[in-house]
Amino acid sequence: FVVLILGVLYSVVALVVAFQISADLYDGRDKLVEARDLVLNLEMEEAQNAIVSAQASFDSADKKLNIIRSAAFLPVVGSIIDQGDALFLSAIEIIDSFSDLLDLSRDLLQLSGISEEYLSQVDQGLEPSVSFDDLTADTKRSILERFEASADDLELLIQRLKIAEDELLLVRSDSFLAPVVSTADSLYTDIVQSREYLEILAIAANVLPELTGIDGEKTHLLLFLNNNELRPGGGFIGSYGVLRLEDGDISELETADVYTLDDAAQSAGLVNDPPDPLERYNATSTWFFRDSNWSPDFATSSVWSIEQFLKETALLSTEQRNAIPSASRIDGVIGMTPTFVSDLLDILGDIEVSGQTFTSENIADLLEYQVQVGFAYEGLPPEQRKEILADLINEVKARLFSLPLSSWGEVINAITDNLLNKQIALYSSDQTVEEIFTRVGWGGRILPETPDVQMVVDANLASLKSDPVVDRTITYQLGKNQQGDWVGRTTVRYEHTGTFDWKTTRYRTYTRLYTPSGTKLVAIRGSMLNDITQNPTRAQSPIDEGEELGLAVFGAFISIEPGETGELIFEYLLSGSVIESIMEDRYGL
Repeated sequence: FVVLILGVLYSVVALVVAFQISADLYDGRDKLVEARDLVLNLEMEEAQNAIVSAQASFDSADKKLNIIRSAAFLPVVGSIIDQGDALFLSAIEIIDSFSDLLDLSRDLLQLSGISEEYLSQVDQGLEPSVSFDDLTADTKRSILERFEASADDLELLIQRLKIAEDELLLVRSDSFLAPVVSTADSLYTDIVQSREYLEILAIAANVLPELTGIDGEKTHLLLFLNNNELRPGGGFIGSYGVLRLEDGDISELETADVYTLDDAAQSAGLVNDPPDPLERYNATSTWFFRDSNWSPDFATSSVWSIEQFLKETALLSTEQRNAIPSASRIDGVIGMTPTFVSDLLDILGDIEVSGQTFTSENIADLLEYQVQVGFAYEGLPPEQRKEILADLINEVKARLFSLPLSSWGEVINAITDNLLNKQIALYSSDQTVEEIFTRVGWGGRILPETPDVQMVVDANLASLKSDPVVDRTITYQLGKNQQGDWVGRTTVRYEHTGTFDWKTTRYRTYTRLYTPSGTKLVAIRGSMLNDITQNPTRAQSPIDEGEELGLAVFGAFISIEPGETGELIFEYLLSGSVIESIMEDRYGL
């Protein structure tokens, strides 16, 4: 009877303690989420208070858990205690990581000279009066140097959060106590998101100082890649820019129509043999800068673009150099599409340039119209047709640099998304930085990691901006033929859904298929010598075969009239390495 009474009393006490532990766990979780958000909003004092409160809540829960530790020999109770301990250890790792991140944020904020009170007032609606552009060159340099010094610390924080993630996964999958599971779920989701932010910061800490010229001026080549006119390196280089950075500041930014440079170089006697397909199907006897991004590997394309750019600018006279953006050295390449600019306008708002209002919805079409048609109506000479782009870029730059520092989180998110979606690609002549770009997937590299590979690469050759109205379907089949050979067939189906207009015509594409090295072409169907205006019988073209990027590559030309459908069908013997992977049951595509 005494034992029974004691058991009941213990159960009541344990139940009350369990409710109190639950309350502490939920409170600690909420405070950690609050702390993370406050750090991102640069509200350091409030973030510190939230971290302290979270620590107190978890400490309180841990102490209360001691009350029922005496019953740890019971199976269910013992599991609850073990999982609770794991949760508390994870919470400590999170709190310590957030505290370290808070210290870094405070240092950067202190270097900027901006007070937390000011940021709080901006958050409450005060019109911001301080932007990145307002910071002095010395201040920007100090911020970048401190940021660079934090790279190893950020990597350590990431590893600590990964350990906490692993601990929480065990809690989520094994605990019997609902509050523990609920808290672990919420913390796990929040940690993953926090770690992703930290990974971006760690990458930036490693590459930004090198890119932004802390150790001396850096010159970057900007490629404005029109993805309405596909080329292997991302899109036709319709315009370009020269960006010079020093001590984290833009010392110079010039942009120009690519034809301005190409025409000047041609007049100066440029001699440069183009790839055969460009000569055959694009009626060009010279390899110009505008066509230099001929490889689907952005690093390879960038090397060629730098080489072509420097070769052409070297031919300019002193007078021409003053009028045409040029450089004697290029440290890196930044390629971007109109899609990225559209995402920026979602943040910056509509921009009016030369009487035209550009929005995130109309920027690609409106800019294309102004460049191709509008300049003629306005009576502008062709060499001035892309000045509107320069004006637009300058206005975007001015808007970006006038944003309050508290709004840069949105910009960073937009840049990161576009890097991952390949609307921006980066190349650096510094091998260490280039390896980082490659590792994190920002470099647009072609580095297969599976036994089998399929990559179809289109090059729009003299078909205006027709790509948006061409639907593609790619089908890959593989198996054994009647002779017992392993064979593959890739079918690329093009459906032209457009009509002839100022930006759309018949679709002319030089298509390359990349497959594993050792693949042997058997046959191809659907290729053409040229479009129907020059090849009315639709005679088949010769097939190009070769090796690029460590892969076998087959190339052919095809043209599709508006409203019609065309197919290119490649048939080949699979490479020995692919066959071997199939036989050993480790095939991957």
